[in-house]
Amino acid sequence: MTAFELQVKDGVVKLEWGTWAMHRFCEMNGNMPISKLMEIYDGSVFTFKHVITMIQAASESAGNVVDEKTAARWIDEAGGLQFSGSKVLDFIQYTIKCIIPELPAEKESSQEKKS
Repeated sequence: MTAFELQVKDGVVKLEWGTWAMHRFCEMNGNMPISKLMEIYDGSVFTFKHVITMIQAASESAGNVVDEKTAARWIDEAGGLQFSGSKVLDFIQYTIKCIIPELPAEKESSQEKKS
């Protein structure tokens, strides 16, 4: 998966979301089970801490370790969480696409072609 580029005050921050980043995210949130990560995406238990640790884990995956304060600053600089056009919301969409990629349409079977 291609890295996500988050525009912040000091330039562009590369964020990578994949298996290692998901593992790190779960670890940073008290070793939460992966099933809990899936629940976060439905919005019922999504917290600021989750967004901050998503940014941290994705940043570490791209080779740059940052603290919570830096990740929170990046969130503010990239449009926050509730504004139209927020790049942070685009990043969250990117993480979802990394977990659930678009699957190619199934090819018609030879049986369906004969009908």
